[in-house]
Amino acid sequence: MACLLIFPAINAQQRQISQAAKKKEQVERHYKKAYAKARKRTIKHRYDIQTAATKEMMDAAEKRAKAYNKRNDPNFLERIFKRKRPRNR
Repeated sequence: MACLLIFPAINAQQRQISQAAKKKEQVERHYKKAYAKARKRTIKHRYDIQTAATKEMMDAAEKRAKAYNKRNDPNFLERIFKRKRPRNR
């Protein structure tokens, strides 16, 4: 008889814990999204306030950086078929 009274209480606690975790993840996602949006807006503003000559230099530097990073980045098929290393435990 006591078992029947304890089970609903334990089930309710588990449900509350899972709901709290879900709510926490949702809040974290919201903060990350808001941060990314604000960061993007800040970067755009910093670009907009520059002179035309500075904008050209920034664009050229970004183009060089993308080319350099792309050169050192493995291609699509290499990334897919790359051998996975066994994790040490």
